[in-house]
Amino acid sequence: MSDAGQWTEFAIRASSTALVVVFVAWIAARLGPTIGGVVIGLPIVLAPGFFFMLREHSVEFVVASASGAIHSLAATQIFLGAFVLSSTRLGAFGATACAIAAWCVLAIPLAFAPHDPLVGTGLFALTTFLARSIGGRFIDPNKPASSSTRWSLLVLRAVAAGILVGCVTFAATRLGASLAGTLLAFPIGFCVILLSLRLDHGAAIAGQTAHAGLVGVVSLAGFCLALALAGGVLSPWGAFGAALAASLAITIVLMVLAQRRRA
Repeated sequence: MSDAGQWTEFAIRASSTALVVVFVAWIAARLGPTIGGVVIGLPIVLAPGFFFMLREHSVEFVVASASGAIHSLAATQIFLGAFVLSSTRLGAFGATACAIAAWCVLAIPLAFAPHDPLVGTGLFALTTFLARSIGGRFIDPNKPASSSTRWSLLVLRAVAAGILVGCVTFAATRLGASLAGTLLAFPIGFCVILLSLRLDHGAAIAGQTAHAGLVGVVSLAGFCLALALAGGVLSPWGAFGAALAASLAITIVLMVLAQRRRA
């Protein structure tokens, strides 16, 4: 890829992440954590990463990376569960650090394990169930009062997150298929979104968004599973389109269900 192409790729990944951080933080504060948690599941970070990966690597590499990403998303559920448990006890930065540590404990060993997509999906379902069940005991069911958004700080954090995502995902494809999938699914966006919500709106909204995000991540897992399975059947771009369609369909269903619960 030319230097111009590499910088374009970096800019798309960084800017898309920054936009997602700002949008989801605003949605969670204004429309409620449940809707914000569902919106987090849109593959706006993963999709560009795999798009450019398809342009540079073989289908086999992409399928292996997608399988690895599913295992990494299982660790993301532990990340979110750890944030829910520690948010009110350790503060914003402490809870984020605790969640990252929890992700590393599971994701690093899984990065070097065999990556069967169906096994990864089963592991993802298990961690989702455990995190939802345990985390639900630490969530205040009452709707917290929203506070004003500090836009200058939020945008600054979003830009920082975008640059970080651009660097990590740009390097991921140069580290081999297994590590590429693991790093592409690292919850950098979650880190900044939850940190911003915790600092600007308090532990209740941040914790509720993290808990709702456990459901939203199902859309990301659907994207990776569809890409991993369709990659061996369809054309590369057909598989990518099928993965996008699966993710969007899951997000729409989750959004409808969330709206019904709010009604």
